[in-house]
Amino acid sequence: MFRGLALLVLAFGLLGRGSFGLLGGGGWEEAIFNDRVLQPFLMLLSAPFLFALFRRKNPMQPLVACFVPAGVAVGALNLIEPLLVLEDAENAIASPTIYGPIGLGLILSYVCRAVTPHHEPKARSTGVVEVLVCLAATIALFSAHIASTLDQPQVYLNAMALITTLGVTLCSFAYNDKARLTFGEVIARAGLFTCLLAAVYAVTLYTAAVAANEPRTIGPVLADSFNLLAYGALLVISGGAVSPSKDRALMTRDWHLTEAYVFVTLIVFPPLTLLEFMDIEIIA
Repeated sequence: MFRGLALLVLAFGLLGRGSFGLLGGGGWEEAIFNDRVLQPFLMLLSAPFLFALFRRKNPMQPLVACFVPAGVAVGALNLIEPLLVLEDAENAIASPTIYGPIGLGLILSYVCRAVTPHHEPKARSTGVVEVLVCLAATIALFSAHIASTLDQPQVYLNAMALITTLGVTLCSFAYNDKARLTFGEVIARAGLFTCLLAAVYAVTLYTAAVAANEPRTIGPVLADSFNLLAYGALLVISGGAVSPSKDRALMTRDWHLTEAYVFVTLIVFPPLTLLEFMDIEIIA
């Protein structure tokens, strides 16, 4: 009952109209109910959902483990193309398609905990085949969405990002002798480390380009780092869907993913400040 009450208060705060709504009764529809946000987000979650049904498990628990990384992957997907087409200032300003996915992932991850059975998952010593199958299905669905809806699908396939992701994954397995994590947990940890590396890499490249006064040439290089961010998020989805971590560890992982994503997007794609927005309104 207390969980239900908490969800009602949250829903009223987010969806309430007028002065009581967190977003003033509007705006959130554009950020979440957007084809570039909702469609790839649901597509990424379909593989863990169907995989859980195939294993005759409650799909809510693996979905809770995948909401936030799915938001990171979709946000990174929407960032890559503007970085390659920096023809005007509007492409360098944050849009709802960048922050909407991570917001949707965070909201769903906490809301769905209310309907998730309250028990900690048991660690499994096996699961290699399951993780690889889920990873292949997730990549296939994500690739199908990219190929069918985007103008330049080839820019989302990056050799260096793939090699870097593989290197981080191999290192995660090489240093698993003390932690004794399952295969799925190691894959999820490798995805998290890949996302953190991508965030630090992107900020480093951006600051170096600003110091060198080369804003246009940095776009393709930054796109590589966001490809790396998307690849890491796909690993987290696949590992988390098969081997969900304990709730405390899962919340910590989601926090680190959100922190890395918001940090790098606010550095590279910052929204207008209040003063800048007021200046534009005055000029108009």
